[in-house]
Amino acid sequence: MEKIGKFLRLNRILRKDGRTLVVAMDHGLGGTTEGIEDIFDVVRKVFEGGADAIMVNFGGVKRIVENFSGKIGIVLTIPFDPEYVKFAVKLGVDAVKTTYFGPIPLTEEKYLQFSSIGRACEEWEMPWMAEVVPVDDKRTIVYDASTIKRAARIGSELGGDLVKTAYAGTVEEYKNVVRSCLAPIVVMGGPKMENEKDVLQMVKNSVDAGAAGGAIGRNIWQHRNPTKMVKALTGIIHENMKVEEAIEILQ
Repeated sequence: MEKIGKFLRLNRILRKDGRTLVVAMDHGLGGTTEGIEDIFDVVRKVFEGGADAIMVNFGGVKRIVENFSGKIGIVLTIPFDPEYVKFAVKLGVDAVKTTYFGPIPLTEEKYLQFSSIGRACEEWEMPWMAEVVPVDDKRTIVYDASTIKRAARIGSELGGDLVKTAYAGTVEEYKNVVRSCLAPIVVMGGPKMENEKDVLQMVKNSVDAGAAGGAIGRNIWQHRNPTKMVKALTGIIHENMKVEEAIEILQ
């Protein structure tokens, strides 16, 4: 079997159904973020809820590794520097993730940065989650299915093993996004939603369209009960629950 390292690592993030719920907790680079002040406690809660993986920065890995190593997948957020891929291999994490919020198509500079990560991940057999999110001139996310389709395709064309991007449009429109992407898509949670049903419906629509699941942050750990929210989301992702059934878990 070729690429044994990638295979083993990806299978610590994706279940046998090819789906996953990754809890994104890499929001602290701007300082303390409400909801993840105690990152160890949050990881404990989402682990109890059945999350497949967490997404953290290096400091987060150091904080939780002793108690959660081997129990939950770990995705390390890195800058666009291929040396960090080698660093991730030394740490023993299961995947790396880069973040790009910007105009589509990419500039030549960004294209080269993406390509360098793709090559390094192939060399070191490290799965790469390429987050590609289109924004306009005001740095506002463009929730347009055709634009998201272009963004997802770019992330996969440049070597992403998973592509993280936004959900947009109808289920039928998003099916076209998924079909055109060369790698499984995990939808981002985005800003905190006021209505928890909206979170569940977005994830339900995405998996119905063929997405592999979600990489959700604020809408989990800023929820009043992160453990129950994870159970509701994994019910939708892995058990094909209806939104109404998932809502019952939150009661």
